[in-house]
Amino acid sequence: MTPRDVRYLRRELEECSALLESLPPGGNWKRAALKKRLQRTADQLAEILWEVSKQIAAISDPELRLIFELRWFRGFSWAEVARNLPTALSPDGARMKYHRYLSAKKSAGADFFPGFSPWEEIQFSNRKDGSVG
Repeated sequence: MTPRDVRYLRRELEECSALLESLPPGGNWKRAALKKRLQRTADQLAEILWEVSKQIAAISDPELRLIFELRWFRGFSWAEVARNLPTALSPDGARMKYHRYLSAKKSAGADFFPGFSPWEEIQFSNRKDGSVG
């Protein structure tokens, strides 16, 4: 699971909600299936964000904590993360600080949280413009 996956789940929630609103009122099977999918997606997203928030709260460096919050909760690109930091950190600097922390956690034998794959995110976060796949 990566911030990219969280953005995907949020987008799915928005699309399901819009589709549900566009359906005519009534008890048809499409409405019931969409409601079930919407609830399942919302539950999955809430569970992931709860686990992430517990891990972020344990980070002692306030700037690093903010980097994680902007990435995970707001879905910011590295350029957006850098612009929203109180220090003059470049997008690459923010990305490197984030990945150094994750590498240190992994070296210590601890994952950020179960199912999280920082290496999966790296392949999408190394674009020159700071965007994520």
